[in-house]
Amino acid sequence: MIIFICDYKIDGLLSALFISFTENIKPEEVIDRATYQPRFDALIREIKTDKQSAERVKKALYKYAGDDVIAHLKVCLSSCNPKALSIAFNYARYILEMRKDISENLSQKCVSDFSYLVQRVLHERHIVSGFLRFQESASGVLYAQYAPDNDITSILAPHFLRRLGRTPFVIHDKKRNKIAISDGRAIKIDYTDLPATFALSENESAINDLWRRYFKAVNIKERKNTRQQDGYFTRRYRHYAFETWE
Repeated sequence: MIIFICDYKIDGLLSALFISFTENIKPEEVIDRATYQPRFDALIREIKTDKQSAERVKKALYKYAGDDVIAHLKVCLSSCNPKALSIAFNYARYILEMRKDISENLSQKCVSDFSYLVQRVLHERHIVSGFLRFQESASGVLYAQYAPDNDITSILAPHFLRRLGRTPFVIHDKKRNKIAISDGRAIKIDYTDLPATFALSENESAINDLWRRYFKAVNIKERKNTRQQDGYFTRRYRHYAFETWE
């Protein structure tokens, strides 16, 4: 059994694909270098990220599968599935083998596995984009914290850049200590283990109270439908939605 170990980044994945084709090696698994646990039943091949090799593979993927293929691979790598790197690798390798767009060929396991992960990540981004709760600081910066299943901060932030116009904001993934910072014009992704410390604006408490009053007003106490509510607003996302706090 051959295992590739590479960086959990798009260029690391593309570098692994380059080695796979140039040396005619098809690994059983592709594993993140940062989380790899030594195994005695496998031949380990460490892949160094090479920008030039990655660029050659990227051009080939664009040629065969279109302009969206790299974006879709990045979405797949955002998945919390521990096999996401292998699934992305197998999908991209199949494109290079077939030399065409294979996204509709769902009868192939590598395609269906890849499509499933991408849709799961995009579905969570869609849900969170409607339920993420911002709080306004005294300086006018909006701050939101959440803990998504998948690593979606990088693909979620552009939605709010368009939605909020020129308003600066911070989106904080508490599970991964990852933050997206925007000045209203551009987005920067960074990591921090520091707690958020900022003064709320004068109106923020009133806005939070208004949300709670609205939440109670649209619910009929005698006719609660918790099953439907859980379907629309999953309980694991409510921790940072202040209108649901008792």
